[in-house]
Amino acid sequence: MKVVVDTSVVVELERKNKLVLELIKGLVERNSDLSISIVTLSEILAGCHLREDYEKASNEAKRVLSQFLWVDMDSDVAEKTAEYLAFLIKKGKIIEFPDVVIAATFNVLGGNYLLTLNKHHFEHITELKGKVFTPKELNAKFYEGKEGDSERG
Repeated sequence: MKVVVDTSVVVELERKNKLVLELIKGLVERNSDLSISIVTLSEILAGCHLREDYEKASNEAKRVLSQFLWVDMDSDVAEKTAEYLAFLIKKGKIIEFPDVVIAATFNVLGGNYLLTLNKHHFEHITELKGKVFTPKELNAKFYEGKEGDSERG
């Protein structure tokens, strides 16, 4: 199973959000391929550089980020990004460039789930329908109806 993790979820990992930590642990136990776009790496490290303790923050961020496969923006991702941008512009539905790259990365990887706290950033991209989940939604999907796991969401 291929899961692309959006920047918003990585931030929650850094904040030690219990639900997100348990979900990522469960995905690892399921032998899921966990990936992030190189854009997510940039966004997280930019946030570190804005802090006074940027060196400590950067080291901690890199520790968290090392759990994921970092996917570069190659020509395939760039082409899919351009396609999505043009589609969104024509529809009058502009989203931030990093999110378009993350969506394109997800598509090029053939992802099963795009994990984000900001579903609305991705809802206008037709190819992603039914594949974008919040941590709470994905947790419920995996553990729905399993005894003892009803508190996990």
